[in-house]
Amino acid sequence: MANRVITGSPGGHVLFLDLEAVAQRHNVVQTVVEAEKHTKNPVLPLGDVGEWDSLQAKPWASRSVIYDEEEQLFKSWYTGIDIGHTVHTTGYAISHNGIDWHKPQLGLFEYNGNKENNICIESGYGPVIKDPLEEDVSKRYKLILKQGVTHPDKITLAYSADGIEWRDGPIMEEPQWDGRRPDIGGLIRDDQDPDPNRRYKYTWMSVHPASKPGPEIVRTQSLGCGPDVEHLRGITANPILHPNDGLEQELHFIMLSPYAGQYVVLYEYGWYMPNGTGKFGSYNADIRLAASRDGAHYRRVNPNEPVIRRGSHGEWDDGFLVISDKPIVKDDKIYLYYSGNSTEWTSWPWQNKIDRDADIQTGFIRTTRMGLATLRLDGFTVLETADRETPGSFETIPFNADAAIGLWINVADVLPRRSWIEVEVVDGETGEVMKGYERGACCPLHSDSVRAKVVWSQNRRLPAKQSLRLRFHLMGAARLHSFGFEEVR
Repeated sequence: MANRVITGSPGGHVLFLDLEAVAQRHNVVQTVVEAEKHTKNPVLPLGDVGEWDSLQAKPWASRSVIYDEEEQLFKSWYTGIDIGHTVHTTGYAISHNGIDWHKPQLGLFEYNGNKENNICIESGYGPVIKDPLEEDVSKRYKLILKQGVTHPDKITLAYSADGIEWRDGPIMEEPQWDGRRPDIGGLIRDDQDPDPNRRYKYTWMSVHPASKPGPEIVRTQSLGCGPDVEHLRGITANPILHPNDGLEQELHFIMLSPYAGQYVVLYEYGWYMPNGTGKFGSYNADIRLAASRDGAHYRRVNPNEPVIRRGSHGEWDDGFLVISDKPIVKDDKIYLYYSGNSTEWTSWPWQNKIDRDADIQTGFIRTTRMGLATLRLDGFTVLETADRETPGSFETIPFNADAAIGLWINVADVLPRRSWIEVEVVDGETGEVMKGYERGACCPLHSDSVRAKVVWSQNRRLPAKQSLRLRFHLMGAARLHSFGFEEVR
């Protein structure tokens, strides 16, 4: 078990989404890191009055934002709605930096008498992937589509060579849908899963009875896998997240992603504020963290700590947030795109409407826009001292180093003689610190870095040995996001 948690060879990578790698700790806690919202939020502009996305431009029903390595371009497939609510469809936008977005004139579908717009799907919405290993170029982009033109009462696949012009694929059938047409939350290609029959994964919004005050039936999250997108089937562990098991009352949408050998979920943590607005009160939501080692069983990580917090009162995103379906990892940064809604969204969702609001479709006549929040690489969680002042320490479980390897750490908020980290190496069998690897021999790690190399005097390698432990000493406000191993030449 220990060597599955810590792999002591080049490429081994340890996160702190859980504490399975930690054997013991003193005055050290696990903390979920709050993402930094961009100062230019909302980053995707609404269309002008008279344009198809003048009321809402959001990664919500169409929910995918990717970074295309081949074209060196950020791409977004987003849902747009006009002021008159005559259009509810999917548009395409691009960006070179993920912040300043351009809506290309695609000339595919008519709106207001002309085709000078960026609509890429005439009707319908859903998550998109670019599949660089797909041999059929015409299927390089894949989409799970709800409310499409050809089969408006079905969920279908769609394919594209460029992500812009789409053609219909087969109807999707999922026994676990029980005859429903659920909202599809996400679609990914997962190359870290060793099982080729689980290469593609998707999530959908299932519903189950609630065990707490509020709606009798609440949104839950389910997961399906398959060797290709044409043969996706729900897993037996569904639902993978259920409000009955947490503090939230609703789980509307999630982001699911393989990450460094584990699986990260950012989920919409929803609750009803009993303030007399709506049957259960106004709906509120922020974004919180869950994780899994096997991709099937998920555990909430410090569920009282948001990853993306709602805006302050009066800001554009002070009501509730909806996360997009994929993170983007680029330039030592994790990009998280989300839909922001203000407190004008009152009695949404529809189950929450009171009789006197029956004719007011609150979800469709309020503004929604796209925001960006970022984390540093591996930055979902940290280990830090409880007060970020008093020194603390922790020790890992034993692991084997079959060859001499280098050690690096991802460290933040450090400052010479104020906040830093020292590492010593312990013999896992005797419990003694190994000679030459004492904390006093460790060059202090007091420079912010996602890959700070750990050096003991002139020794740059961990010894090749069965059963090693690492003991980390944290001083001041130092934060440890992760550590790992590399070949040293």
